[in-house]
Amino acid sequence: MGSRTKARARALQVLYAWEMRGSSERLQELDRELRSPRRRPPDPEVQDYIELLLTVIERERAVLDARIQALADNWRLSRMTTVDRNILRIAAAEMLYLDAIPLRVSLQEAIRLAEWFGTEESRRFINGVLDALLRQLEPEPQDEGG
Repeated sequence: MGSRTKARARALQVLYAWEMRGSSERLQELDRELRSPRRRPPDPEVQDYIELLLTVIERERAVLDARIQALADNWRLSRMTTVDRNILRIAAAEMLYLDAIPLRVSLQEAIRLAEWFGTEESRRFINGVLDALLRQLEPEPQDEGG
């Protein structure tokens, strides 16, 4: 498993705990609190990416949630499962704010998280929402004909 995949999975766990605790704590502080003192810390590359994701999500959560809400036909954020909602936040943060990550990689990684942590319906739901975001963000192919 790659370091960014590990970081995404950890970020999802932090976001899940954050929501279960009432969404009042700072995400980076919660990440530090949840790390077990008996476990070896994640390697620096993984931890750096966890912190980057959590920072972007915390800073841009209103924008991320609005974009997700607009793309999730007939689904309010509050009706989504906690796991699905936070997978969508992670992927949307990457797609909208982290240019180093190819859009399709973010989509595929979100589907992977949905398969690991979501329900039977999560994969299709997340794919549908993120595919709509992908279509908004990818440039239209240029007609090369004359």
